[in-house]
Amino acid sequence: LVNSLNGDYFKILDLLTIARSRKHIEKYYDVSDIGKFPERLKPISIHSDFDTTGSFPAMDKVNNQLNALNLKFYSPLYYVRDDKMQSYEEKYDTTTSSGSVFKQVNREESLIHLMRVNLLKRLESSIHSFRLTLESLLKQVDSLIGKIDNAQNNKYYDSGIDINSIEIDDDRLEDLLVGGKIKVLLQDIDLIKCKEDLVDDKVIMENILNQTLGIDTSKDAKLRDLKELIINKINNPINANNKKIVIFSAFADTVKYLYENLSGWLMSQNIYSAQVTGGDNNKTNMPDCKPQLSSILINFSPLSKKRNIIDPDEKNQIDVLFCTDCISEGQNLQDCDYLINYDIHWNPVRIIQRFGRIDRIGSNNERIQLVNFFPNL
Repeated sequence: LVNSLNGDYFKILDLLTIARSRKHIEKYYDVSDIGKFPERLKPISIHSDFDTTGSFPAMDKVNNQLNALNLKFYSPLYYVRDDKMQSYEEKYDTTTSSGSVFKQVNREESLIHLMRVNLLKRLESSIHSFRLTLESLLKQVDSLIGKIDNAQNNKYYDSGIDINSIEIDDDRLEDLLVGGKIKVLLQDIDLIKCKEDLVDDKVIMENILNQTLGIDTSKDAKLRDLKELIINKINNPINANNKKIVIFSAFADTVKYLYENLSGWLMSQNIYSAQVTGGDNNKTNMPDCKPQLSSILINFSPLSKKRNIIDPDEKNQIDVLFCTDCISEGQNLQDCDYLINYDIHWNPVRIIQRFGRIDRIGSNNERIQLVNFFPNL
């Protein structure tokens, strides 16, 4: 459709459509019938340590250790021998419309930098999430080391095979191929150098992992700070009788961890909670509430979702919602007046989108509060 239209169409759109910002609505529209926007209180910043004992290194020191990782198992092309490189360039490198050559080995190097950032963001989110990632990476490293150690004993190991002459999906070659979308034959790489780098990475990751193992839920300083924040909000509501809190994390592992460790405690305070991560992993302890997105959200924000029309007999409500960014757009949750970013998304627009779930016109709340968690550097 876009290709079939000329520029006049977009000129008409500019004339007839408008992006109505909060300031625009407040300035040009009579909101007496639909209600006004709630007052935004000054955002609260919480700087949390990783553990209550202070034994885990500061984030900058952990970052130094992460920067020492090779992570070259994300770039198997890096180890391809010079005599085999041309075959891989023919298979994977592409020529752009401008005539320049896009080299996959450069793409893989960029991927390594992204993985380092992802590790750091996982740590910022929670020790639990960071630990799971390290354990997953160590499994990958051990698997690759095992493949290298057994490569030459494989009956299909043949240095004469060309990567362009085989079927990547051939099950017989599974133990001789490494990489994700970009597959590389083990017989074509420098196995000695590759294993040395893998062993170096394993030592560093095991050292960091061992430091995280001593931090259980009783020593998780960030979890403790969140619990204290929830207690304070419940005991001192910013709007009368409103106990509702929505807690965002960029990572499903963190959301599951928070629900697992706080839902029972909240239940003891007669507060129902829910976990929303998308897919089939949603949960709630509210009686008769199905673990489906629509059911959880309508019971978390019954006024904005008009639950009285759908289920007028239901009196219970979900007051604390742990969620990922799967609901950061397109949801009216303005029954809630308190939003916590348990971690800061790399894209600042997401922070605005999250807060937009409760910062909506027609809210019954006079005030709304945003809380941001940051690592204590």
